[in-house]
Amino acid sequence: MAPTLYAWRTTLLETEAVGIEKRILLRKTVDYIFARQNEDGGYTSVQYTDSTLYDTYLALETLRILKVSPPRVDDTIAWVRKYNAMNIRDYYLINKILMILNQPLIDVSKRVFELMDSTGRFGAREVDVETVSEVETTFMCVELMSMLNLKQYREKIIEFILSLKNPDGGFGAAESSINSTFYALKTLSTLNHPIEEMLDTLNFVRLHENSEGGFSLKPGAKPPFMEPTHMGLMCLRLLKKEPLYPDATVNFILGCQNTNGGFRRSLEHGISSFEYTFQAVSSLRMLGLRVEAF
Repeated sequence: MAPTLYAWRTTLLETEAVGIEKRILLRKTVDYIFARQNEDGGYTSVQYTDSTLYDTYLALETLRILKVSPPRVDDTIAWVRKYNAMNIRDYYLINKILMILNQPLIDVSKRVFELMDSTGRFGAREVDVETVSEVETTFMCVELMSMLNLKQYREKIIEFILSLKNPDGGFGAAESSINSTFYALKTLSTLNHPIEEMLDTLNFVRLHENSEGGFSLKPGAKPPFMEPTHMGLMCLRLLKKEPLYPDATVNFILGCQNTNGGFRRSLEHGISSFEYTFQAVSSLRMLGLRVEAF
């Protein structure tokens, strides 16, 4: 039987996190992030490679959750403001970073509204290989409009999102996925559309939960992975429901921590990344733990 959360302890040789009642210490996670800040002020998951917007956002967001002040903030701000943004995702990440650092946001209202079509969709109809969901661009644009206090075409966007709901309760154009369901619920929530009574959607999310901990990409599939675990927990949080196997999920997440302090995708193998580290730290907090560095 796996140890419960409150009995769980480990050594620094296995993993770095230390559990004290409902508090988890993640000192080496901070060291892992700090070590990957480049001279330009940005961050990268892989040492000695160029800074990226996504890694910089994930690094800063993870530090924020851990209540740790990032180093060399002025350098980071300067790097972000000089970044040559190419698309709406870049502008979304730039403004998310600036918001974390308490800086004035960039007005991208014109770019946002240019992406909206008559159906309430934002962005291209075809999903490219780098897009995790056909709802992702719409989600980013709705968040940007909220951040910038722009007018929301609420009814039209809600109508588009609800058009992607399938008979199984999940969301997706071709088929339902936990990714698209998360982005759909988050977008509907941002637009103040009631979602708590979507019991069929709750059932769809529940199908991805594993009794041994974590969530899977497909119902009943194994093993669990970090990204569907984070999105599954986010869906439950939006639906105001609790996970069925919280202790097992805590143990799954902590079992994915590498010796460098970062987190990997699964229990079996994988290198640390800022994406999985952010998802792990955020998930532990959603599971009711106080995640701290010291």
